[in-house]
Parts: sequence; structure tokens; C-alpha cells
Amino acid sequence: MNDLNDIFNLSLDDFKEDKKKTYSTFKPEANSGKDGVYKAVVKFVPWHKDVKKSIMKKWSTWMTNPEDNTSKSVDCPSSIGKKSIIQDLFWKFKKSDSVAEQKISENFSRREKYASLVQIVKDDNNPDNVGKILAWPYGSKVYNKLQAELKPEYGKPHNPFDLFESKPFIVHVTKVAGYNNYDNCKFAEERTAITINGETMSKTPGDMEKIKNYLNESPDLSMYDYQEWTPETEAFVNSVIANVVPGGRIQNEVENTNRAGKGNTAQSEKKTSKPEPIVTSTAATSSKKEDDFNFDEDFGSNFDDELYDSL
Repeated sequence: MNDLNDIFNLSLDDFKEDKKKTYSTFKPEANSGKDGVYKAVVKFVPWHKDVKKSIMKKWSTWMTNPEDNTSKSVDCPSSIGKKSIIQDLFWKFKKSDSVAEQKISENFSRREKYASLVQIVKDDNNPDNVGKILAWPYGSKVYNKLQAELKPEYGKPHNPFDLFESKPFIVHVTKVAGYNNYDNCKFAEERTAITINGETMSKTPGDMEKIKNYLNESPDLSMYDYQEWTPETEAFVNSVIANVVPGGRIQNEVENTNRAGKGNTAQSEKKTSKPEPIVTSTAATSSKKEDDFNFDEDFGSNFDDELYDSL
């Protein structure tokens, strides 16, 4: 209400929610596409706050507490190189000779999650999103297609996040065995520059300023980064373990291992159905996984230095 007199003429319409939804997430799902196929064209764009994190990557576990049947996704500390009881318990049970214990490992099974920013170039399913930058949480198949461009087995690498020389990504999602399938997604052949309001950008000072302002309105990609455990999350994980691990036997073994990793040489031999609070992590390790992506080491020169010096 822009006019103060409106407060004396209230209408029910004043309290109706705007039904027009605004989206900050790109969710291409087969069920939302025409004839069960979701088609769109996007361009990957860098995250201006930290270009080296333009590909967010972490391990997460969907955990359910059998005590009250509550469930939640928990980020695994191994994502940032920390000791993880989730990871330790998974492998303890997975490598067991007992079929029953191997089944228990499923409670701690992790999956890798990824996310990047994309500009929607074409999307007949949601035409209002065209021209917007959205966050796209995706799985390993899309990630592998990105890596195949960044680190090809043959030929020259292509940087999908380059603002002036990148290939559009053709999204083609189908349903296979009840799940969204991304096998048919691929990069186009031609390389194009980013467009803003229908205008193709170039490396001029004026256009680069437009790009900076445009990227500054991007969704916050940090929400897809590894999230440190809150006391509530730690309590939830401990409760799940206490209710899933039989007798706390293996739990105590892992707990002792974690304590030893933190420099505590005392080894507890006590076995109880209500174990002590779990030590969830230790200092980060310095080892780098083979599939870790580093913009500086691999493709630092492919990004426009002048643009990013000013971001």
C-alpha cells in the first residue's frame, strides 16, 4: 500500500500471495518436460565471489534415525579432508564378512553432490527463466561431462566457464527406470560469448562492467558448499549411530581411532549400548584427490585476468 489512506480501506486481495513464483534453482526433470523429456540450453558461468569454487563439490549422506523416523541430509567432513565417522563406519561395515553388517553400511552410504551457476539460454518449459542466472545442483553424470571438457583424453581443453569462449550446454533429461537420466546432455560445438539482455558481450571495459553487475545478481552458491556441523547436526548423527550400530561395538572402535588421530593416546575398551559423544572430525589432511579440480593449476589462464582482477 503506497497510500496511507489505504489502511482504512483494507481488502482481502491485499493479503493474497503472489502466485507468480521466482526461482533461483534450475531443476530440469523429465516429468516437467514435454512428452517426458526436459530440453533446455544453458551456459555455465563462474561464481564471481570465488571463481575457484565455480564447481561446488561435497559428499553428503541421507540419514534416518530409526528411533523417531526423522531424516535429513548430512554433509560428510571428508568433503574437506577431515576425519569422518560417517566414512569410517561405512567402510567398517562394508568390509565386514557379516551380511547383516554389510546391510548396516547402507545407513552411512555417501553420494557426491555438485552445483554450479548457469545462465538459461533457452527453456521452453520455463520461459520466464531465460536470461537469468540460476544455481544448478547436479550429479556425477553432468560433472563428468564438465571434466571431459576441462581435462579431455585427447585434444585441447575447453573451459565451460569462460565468459567469451565457452560452449553452450544442451540439457536433455529423460526418465530411465524411474529416475532422471542425463546421458543425452552434451556441449554444443560452437563457442559463444555471454549475452546480456540479448546483447553479445565483448572484452571492452563497458561490457566487462555490465558482466560484473550481471554476475553480482547471481544466487549465492555457497549454500551448496560443505556445511560445518551444528551442535544439532552432531546430536542427530550421534543418535542415528547409537540406534543403528549394534551394541556400540564398532562405534567405539571408530571413536577410539578418531581420538588417536587427535593425539589422544588413551584407548577406551568400555562397551556400552549408550556410548559417549562421538568425536566427529580431526584436522584436515593435506592430500589432494586425483579428481580435485583447481582452476589455477589446470586452467587459470583461460579466465580473463583483467575481468577477475576487478571482481
